[in-house]
Amino acid sequence: MNKFVKGSLITLAGIAGTVGVSAAAYMPFVINEANKLYSDNCDYLLILGGNIIGADTPSSQLVERMKRAADYLNNHPYTVAIPCGGCFRKGQQKSEAEIIAEFLMAEGVEEERIILEDQSTTTFENFINAKVLIDEDWTGEKEPVIAFLSSSYHIFRADKIAKMCGYDKIGKVSAKTPGNAAKRYVREYFVAYELLLKKVGLKK
Repeated sequence: MNKFVKGSLITLAGIAGTVGVSAAAYMPFVINEANKLYSDNCDYLLILGGNIIGADTPSSQLVERMKRAADYLNNHPYTVAIPCGGCFRKGQQKSEAEIIAEFLMAEGVEEERIILEDQSTTTFENFINAKVLIDEDWTGEKEPVIAFLSSSYHIFRADKIAKMCGYDKIGKVSAKTPGNAAKRYVREYFVAYELLLKKVGLKK
């Protein structure tokens, strides 16, 4: 093994070890945020999408987010909703954003209060694409107040992603984590690696 290869492997091993420790340290923050019930006031509420089953059936996770969004928006009549999520899974026929919007309107949220962000495939893209839509829509003199809505277990990671996407200040609205919550927290541990790698610039 030449010195260059050996040195590269040592560097990668060191990064992996650091990321592993960081991921473990990350989980208490995930749990702490999940235990809080956020309901921050905002001008724009980004409703982060979730899994779609088959052609257009929302997963239990997305159903909880939609129910929480409808309740929030009906109690905050001046907030504009931005349902997020594209149509990118095999067999899917409606975008996540469209499915969320249809649910909101069925629950009494006016169509004119809804702006679709229906092109994204990741949480990073949710925030990036939504920012463009807000900049195009906002006519106020001050900066708009923005918040995102997601499942409780996802709040901490989504907040970090928002900051990485240029949101200096962002509010939060928590939705219930459905079903087997433990399974979702285990997933968060492993997804932490991807977030940490992006943060240190090792993954695009």
